Amino acid sequence: MGTTAGVGRSRRALWIAAAVLVPAVLAGIGLLWVRPAPEGPGPEDRAAATGPASSAALPTAATEPPPLVTADRSGVERLLAEAPLLFDGESAQLRPVTADTVRRLGGMLEVMPDVPVRLVGHTADLPGPAERARRLSRERAEAVAAALVAAGIEPQRISVDGVGEAGPLGTPEASRRVDVLLG
Repeated sequence: MGTTAGVGRSRRALWIAAAVLVPAVLAGIGLLWVRPAPEGPGPEDRAAATGPASSAALPTAATEPPPLVTADRSGVERLLAEAPLLFDGESAQLRPVTADTVRRLGGMLEVMPDVPVRLVGHTADLPGPAERARRLSRERAEAVAAALVAAGIEPQRISVDGVGEAGPLGTPEASRRVDVLLG
């Protein structure tokens, strides 16, 4: 009778192991299925192999934002809608996420060399005279311009302006921004 109990425990242990391992293996296979290969064929080859809803548009690393497919006005608009150029309260320093967006924007603008870029800075809830708000908003636009020049954009293509608290958005956080106007 002792052997039957031992066999029962062994079977139960196998079932428990299977209940844990099978979903883990299936999840791993699923992740490999939807994640693009880190190296190998280019996006066109992966798109041809996987069809129109390709995994090529997914990021290749967890910290890397998805690549934008087009480097035209609509691509720039999509980038800035997803990651607007926002600033902290009374600062003209680029946030890390804003600096990354400006770097990506610079890459897109490089392939549109004939398009002029106008940067318009804004503020919100800034105490003091309106001139202080205009100055800070211009400094924000100049910070973005400097980052674009560092990314390889010719300075003569860029113009900057600061409009202070004009053109507020829904919240002060969203209003502390730099708008990018092309053309």
